[in-house]
Amino acid sequence: MSDRRQRIVIVGAATGIGAAGARALAGAGWRLALLDVAADALAQVSNETGGEAYPVDASDPSALADTLNAAIDRLGGIDAAWSNVGVQVNGDVTETSLADFDRCIALNLRSHYVCAQTVIPRLALEGGGSLLITASNAGLQTESSMVAYATTKSAAVALVRNLARDAAPQRIRVNALCPGFVDTPFNAPVWANYGGRDRFVESIERAIPLGRMLTPDDVARQVVFLLSDAAELMTGQALAIDGGELVC
Repeated sequence: MSDRRQRIVIVGAATGIGAAGARALAGAGWRLALLDVAADALAQVSNETGGEAYPVDASDPSALADTLNAAIDRLGGIDAAWSNVGVQVNGDVTETSLADFDRCIALNLRSHYVCAQTVIPRLALEGGGSLLITASNAGLQTESSMVAYATTKSAAVALVRNLARDAAPQRIRVNALCPGFVDTPFNAPVWANYGGRDRFVESIERAIPLGRMLTPDDVARQVVFLLSDAAELMTGQALAIDGGELVC
């Protein structure tokens, strides 16, 4: 993929690593179309980055596909897409309701599928490009009392690998971003398993060998890398950014 045009749609751009990634990509010269359900926060990121805001609920497949196509049309095509939607639900199988499991499927898996189904044909029209899907290092290991989250994140990694194989002849790269503990409110459900954020911080050296949680900016730098020409031969990969958590 050439970096010359640098047009990207980001689904889940209003907060956390999505907002940090949007700022980093804007700083690297990308033109942005920003999608999220949180309209007010999305407007702020839009103002900061110059990207156009498209409020949409990614759990609604038709709305997501229609909004993605409208955003791509407005950009005049795309060179990359980043599907960054997700939700955490705490609990084991006896504690997690079917409704919560379905919510994890809708946001942690189906939204990525809809994004891929929509953007891969548009990338093919451009002669190739890149699709990045946010999974988690939870998709590369087991997680206590996070059965719905870890299961759907594992499925997201499998989705990436299959998409990468199918899309490679069209010169489309597909990779998974797999962060560990990022210091944002998104991780509040998993902190609850440790008795709260403060208790987690007290035990951080046992959980993370490099001794600290990630910041959104830590992850954003890897987003820029994965979407750049520096990663032009990377596809079907699950890049864990977790301070060494997976080696524990």
